[in-house]
Amino acid sequence: MPSKPEWRTTGRHRGPLNMLKSLDRRWIRVAIYYLIALAFSALARLYWHTSDPADPAVGAWGLYRHLLSGLGPLLGALAIWAAFRPERRMSLGGTFPAMGWAMVAVPAAVMAAIGIPNRFGIEPHLFGLHIGVWVAIYALFEETGWRGYLQDELRHWHKLAKYAFIGLLWYAWHFSYLGGYGLGTEISNLLMIVLASIGIGFVADRTHSILAAAAFHVIGDVMGLMHEFKTLMPSTHDRLVVVAICVVIWLVMLRLWGMRDKRRRGDAQRQVRMESSPRT
Repeated sequence: MPSKPEWRTTGRHRGPLNMLKSLDRRWIRVAIYYLIALAFSALARLYWHTSDPADPAVGAWGLYRHLLSGLGPLLGALAIWAAFRPERRMSLGGTFPAMGWAMVAVPAAVMAAIGIPNRFGIEPHLFGLHIGVWVAIYALFEETGWRGYLQDELRHWHKLAKYAFIGLLWYAWHFSYLGGYGLGTEISNLLMIVLASIGIGFVADRTHSILAAAAFHVIGDVMGLMHEFKTLMPSTHDRLVVVAICVVIWLVMLRLWGMRDKRRRGDAQRQVRMESSPRT
């Protein structure tokens, strides 16, 4: 009796799930992530006009509309993680979650202690706390995408190449080149963002923590890479003081973080040797 013909599934007849799985390739994921990040950045900066958070008529809570500018990398990362479930080594707290949360809280504590005069009629120390929380949330949104997802996705690359490549994408994502700035300003912005990507990338690889990366991201925002922060705290001296205090505290925290990780690795190695040693 002749056997039944064997039906083969062609590309046209594959179900949606199989088609989605066929897209599960690293560069497809990177492209989808970046398109989402760019789309939300363009909407926020070019159409929703979120780039001036210091309008007294809007009020202090109006500052939070600017968070839409940093939402794209977060949404892009969440979309990739949900759709493709790639292998992940980065996490929110990394190898020391308590220290990660402490690091990201430092800017708010420092700004609250110093106090920030403002046009909103808010008590300076309370406003400093407010701004510290605001800039930390913004940094966390961005870093969830740039370091939490993208750097993790490219973890097999050489470190400097990986950091520089992310810096280039990060620069393009800001759309500053559409603002009518001169060539010299744009070259300076590009170099600063690439250097920032190298520094933050090193911290992320060392701690595997999005929170730690977000903490160091705040440095660039405070020093004026985020134009909106400069309008809120125009004094260069005050911004330098905030950054200097934060960096000193963070370096101590990173040192303690490294010592803890080293101790835990040593404990794990001793445990393995004890378990593998022959019993008498």
